[in-house]
Amino acid sequence: MLVITVMDLMLKVRECYDGGQSEASLLDSLCRVDLLVLDEVGVQRETRGEQVVLNQIIDRRLAAMKPVGVLTNLNHDELTNILGERVMDRLTMDGGIWVNFTWGSYRKNVTHLRVVK
Repeated sequence: MLVITVMDLMLKVRECYDGGQSEASLLDSLCRVDLLVLDEVGVQRETRGEQVVLNQIIDRRLAAMKPVGVLTNLNHDELTNILGERVMDRLTMDGGIWVNFTWGSYRKNVTHLRVVK
């Protein structure tokens, strides 16, 4: 299982352009994990390039019958505007569902657990 923010994912993609691993290799590694959870979707810069990368990842994982989780503070319409109809349609294939978590932030309850370095 891998949980990664979209911002960290895009950093990894940009590292590919600086001579690190290839983008294809990165996409392959993201498709090998049993469960991929994309966190903070909607916080990114919302560029066309980011949309293409997210589309590629989601499309490849679903073609390989691998699940993708998406965590966001956006509602369904806002997320559709960012990811596009095609990606949202893919996320609901084979029983994928949209679940609203409507409670407030839990972060204030765990601030005492943070370790300051």
